[in-house]
Amino acid sequence: MNNSDPTILPENVEASHSLKRRIYLGALPFGIVAILIGWAFKSYAGEITLVEHVIFPILFVSTLGLFLALRWSQRALAVVELSLFIVTSMGLLSRFYEVLFLLNTPLDPYHIAAFSDLFYWFPLVYVLAFLTFETRRSNIIGSTLFFIAALVIGLISGLQDWLSGDGPKMIYLLSRFYMANITYIILLWVSVYINEYSIRGRTLAEAMERLALTDHLTEIANRRQLDEVVLQEISQVQRYEQALSGIMFDLDHFKQVNDTYGHDIGDYVLKEVVRTARPLLRPADLIGRWGGEEFFIIARHTNIANARILAERLRQAIAAHEFKWIGSITASFGVAEYYAGEKVDDWLKRTDTALYQAKHEGRNKVNIAK
Repeated sequence: MNNSDPTILPENVEASHSLKRRIYLGALPFGIVAILIGWAFKSYAGEITLVEHVIFPILFVSTLGLFLALRWSQRALAVVELSLFIVTSMGLLSRFYEVLFLLNTPLDPYHIAAFSDLFYWFPLVYVLAFLTFETRRSNIIGSTLFFIAALVIGLISGLQDWLSGDGPKMIYLLSRFYMANITYIILLWVSVYINEYSIRGRTLAEAMERLALTDHLTEIANRRQLDEVVLQEISQVQRYEQALSGIMFDLDHFKQVNDTYGHDIGDYVLKEVVRTARPLLRPADLIGRWGGEEFFIIARHTNIANARILAERLRQAIAAHEFKWIGSITASFGVAEYYAGEKVDDWLKRTDTALYQAKHEGRNKVNIAK
């Protein structure tokens, strides 16, 4: 996933990194155990090779260190990924070199048994490339460089065997090995391509949905989202008999602000009102722009008494706030608790009527619906 892609939302990138970190934390202990088992088994059987004497300690120490680093700090993810890819690649290339040049096995002159082991572990490098590199290009470059290194080692070995008269069988074995690796790379490229476009499509859909449900000026819920959430919350109230209240408020004499200072200042006031109100709301509350300078708050699990307290706090905060260029502004509030079985329109109408009554009685006050 390309972090520089503007269609990828930051929260999606963060979620991807968090998921990868959990995967590594779950998988690395198994890798450490596998290294220890292989090391112990070969040492006990007396079959450990010269290269494995070096590879096993390096793999164990590096993998354990990477696991501890990742567990200690989430920021270590990028370093852990790249280090794991490099260490694994170097370990497998060293083992590949040993199989072709250093092993002396009369019973298995073409190292078929050793090759079968490499067939198991070589795909791991391509999987790590898929996880490590963020872009399709760097992903393919990393995988291809590993493949080219293995290809060079194989070509040198194949040339030596050909000159010694043992070439045909060894070249056939190496050809099958490289064809399998090319297949892995192609599958990796296809997987990255599909994954990239899948993420982009999903992110674009999420962005479009967010735009459809968000007021572009104040970046809070718009009327459409408020209507949808109201229906959902009323369904919850009817099913679980939970309290639900609505708070509707309107900025007093807002038309004069637009007429006197212009719509740019009016837009600033609307955004500043939202910024002032948000810290007073609970995470469960939803504030949205009902239209113009009118706002609506869905107060979940809140009865009329607590909704009135919340509305009064909001009224005081807005009245006390110092707005640039205009000084102060006030707001009038209407509060209504939803009655079980009540029609949605009736509830909203009671809330709106309470707001209208607050304005009629002098503004800058909270009025409770009957």
